[in-house]
Amino acid sequence: MKQKWWVGAIASVFLLGNATGALAGSTWKEIKAYFNPSIKVELNGQEVDGVNALQYNGSLYVPVSSISDYFGLNSKLVFDSKANKLTIGGPMYVDLFDRETANFFQIVINGNWRPSILTDKRKMYSNYYMGVDFRLESAKGMSLGEFVNSALKGTFKYVQANKLTNVKVAGAEAQVIDYETSDSIGKLVFVRKDSDFVTLMFFVDKTRYQAADLKEYDKIISSFNIQ
Repeated sequence: MKQKWWVGAIASVFLLGNATGALAGSTWKEIKAYFNPSIKVELNGQEVDGVNALQYNGSLYVPVSSISDYFGLNSKLVFDSKANKLTIGGPMYVDLFDRETANFFQIVINGNWRPSILTDKRKMYSNYYMGVDFRLESAKGMSLGEFVNSALKGTFKYVQANKLTNVKVAGAEAQVIDYETSDSIGKLVFVRKDSDFVTLMFFVDKTRYQAADLKEYDKIISSFNIQ
């Protein structure tokens, strides 16, 4: 039997987590909806336990926290009543470290990106058109320039390098290459610390690329950390 619930009475628990007291705002409107505990929720072919659906105006609503947890997103769920903003999840920390290397490397990426490659020395995260490929290698006695030339002839031989710039990343010497391939465009960053070489490949689908996409790259580079 369907039970009629006031959304105003359960929204803080069902949708907004710890956003108690938020309904006191003058912009909130009280509505009537239906809660059916018998509705089953299936995500990507797998039934999810403990997720209940709310029906309102012909649409079904499920708890944001449950969905974000299912997809492995940061479980952070905060509603700022003053800014009228719901924050779901957060950025993800990606680390590279190996017994053969002398340093620990870290970047922060978009919390909505999903992994496709996860090894000790390589991690790749992306959404449907943008992402980052993060790699670590150790090569004693090799300069940064020698490593870059070798990488462009080997691992990244499919890349067309358009511009090379010498920079500092997290205090270490680095080279940034603006590149393109047959289907992508982006930035290749090579960083040298002692005998460790880190490669960060930021890529965007050519058919969807916009200059604003580079803001994601800027965030990643600004978060680059060496320990």
